[in-house]
Amino acid sequence: MISIQGIAATSRPRPEVFAYVADFTKVAEWDPGIRSSTRVSGDGGVGTRYEVAATFAGRVVPMTYEVIEHAVPSRLVLRGSAEAVEAVDTIDFQEAPEGGTRVVYRADFTLKGGIRRFAFLMKPLFGRLGRKAIAGLEASLNR
Repeated sequence: MISIQGIAATSRPRPEVFAYVADFTKVAEWDPGIRSSTRVSGDGGVGTRYEVAATFAGRVVPMTYEVIEHAVPSRLVLRGSAEAVEAVDTIDFQEAPEGGTRVVYRADFTLKGGIRRFAFLMKPLFGRLGRKAIAGLEASLNR
């Protein structure tokens, strides 16, 4: 498993930040590794499914994401699946001591099939993608 984690900080209130991040149709606004995201079922809560076009190593990778936990305004968990990878994104929204919100974003990736043996080579790439996504989220929240 490859795990990445980062924190985005904003002066915006937690309910507003949760609503923005939980609308996974907007993920391409802040994650440069995502080309598009379309809700295909559900109302945004548990069980909602999204078709996501992710980019990885210059390729477009179709993924399906499903909301598996939706605890307004404190936690959102999504499970993603593609041909060669499973992902679990756990996003915690915390009141920041100085005011505003801290978004703690953790993504756990499990590679499938023959590619699994190359996880150690791919970890730095996933790390870069994660850092760019967190930076993009923080920039988007602070516009």
